[in-house]
Amino acid sequence: MLSDVPGISEGEKRRLLHCVVVGGGPTGVEFSGELSDFIIRDVKERYSHVKDYVHVTLIEANEILSSFDVRLRQYAINQLVKSGVRLVRGIVKDVQPDKLILDNGEEVPYGLLVWSTGVGASSFVKSLPFPKSHGGRIGVDEWLRVPSVPDVFAVGDCCGFLESTGKEVLPALAQVAERQGLYLARLLNRVMKSGGGHANSQVEVDLGPKFVYKHLGSMATVGRYKALVDLRQSKDSKGISIAGFASWFIWRSAYLTRVVSWRNRLYVAINWLTTMIFGRDISRI
Repeated sequence: MLSDVPGISEGEKRRLLHCVVVGGGPTGVEFSGELSDFIIRDVKERYSHVKDYVHVTLIEANEILSSFDVRLRQYAINQLVKSGVRLVRGIVKDVQPDKLILDNGEEVPYGLLVWSTGVGASSFVKSLPFPKSHGGRIGVDEWLRVPSVPDVFAVGDCCGFLESTGKEVLPALAQVAERQGLYLARLLNRVMKSGGGHANSQVEVDLGPKFVYKHLGSMATVGRYKALVDLRQSKDSKGISIAGFASWFIWRSAYLTRVVSWRNRLYVAINWLTTMIFGRDISRI
């Protein structure tokens, strides 16, 4: 461990063992919670000589988990603080090899930096000569077609509805991309069964219903076998919102449904169970 090298100052040791997470979305919150849980349960027990130097800081410009219910956000804040995560509100203005500089001039030294501020359009996507949606994404119509180019569709994080459609740009989430992929597969099968043709200017083939996204909810774990489940269809709508161990169980169950085979599902479930009973196996770290 670099922090154990003789001659390293106290300040340098604290920097090396300081993890900074930038971005208070689900990814940043989950990583901060799980890392802090790992520090409390394993690092402090097996590396007691550095336990007072290891810290986690989460930096977010606004509210963490802004798309979640207010009660769930407060629950997440309480759990993170209880786990020892330092929450900082600010905007990162500069990133240097050993520290961050915030908009208020505060310097935050780090040994590990995790950047999770969200997904934006890549420079390649922005350079394409297509009509653009919000944020530089490729503009698409209600059938996910790129109107300016025949026979071209776009799905996932690289695209968004054109302003002329009157629809909001969908969030850059896996469930959005998955739903778009399934929709496009059915649409292409419909075109192929009808004899093919130019999908963009197709008048002989009914392309079917327009793409409509229905949000199935959001989930995030905050460590210590606690999680959040928000089943509202939108930020301003009403719905089921729960937190705690039951939410963690639901979150893990949903994760298992995404594992490819029953063999792997059983293996993962057994691994989780043994970890709960005997603790993590960190012999290879």
